[in-house]
Amino acid sequence: MSKSIEQLITVLKEECNLYKDYLDLAREKKTAVIKGEIKELDHITKREQNMIVNMGKVDQIRTAIIGNILLEKNIASVETISELADLIEEPARATILKLKDNLAALLEETKNLNHINSELLQQALEYVDYNINLLTSAQPQSSTYGNKADEKDLKARANIFDAKI
Repeated sequence: MSKSIEQLITVLKEECNLYKDYLDLAREKKTAVIKGEIKELDHITKREQNMIVNMGKVDQIRTAIIGNILLEKNIASVETISELADLIEEPARATILKLKDNLAALLEETKNLNHINSELLQQALEYVDYNINLLTSAQPQSSTYGNKADEKDLKARANIFDAKI
């Protein structure tokens, strides 16, 4: 097995570990959203941003390693890891395909959890917006008297908030 193939296996394992950690973070995020823990949600979002940066770096490394393997095999390009695995001999091929499948499953689970988190956040924002609208539309009905006691002289109380969020 060539050094480039060993490096590919190592980087695919690292990607799987990163996505497992990201999935755990997405679960924490879901819990924080459900419980309404804003500070915890902020903390999770910062950790999430750091993880995304690391994922990008590992992805660049994987791309470079695949480029090296293609050069070694004298192949112009491949579209998928599966195509690349077809060019690699056993037992490395089986390991690479297993890691690819693990990564695909992690990505699918992450996608589903992110969708749920997105819906939960949207519901929370709609609830906040609804409450703001209730607060800003509540205007007391009061009478003021002047010389003519005209209703057109009544001034409505200003809203609590000047702008909608």
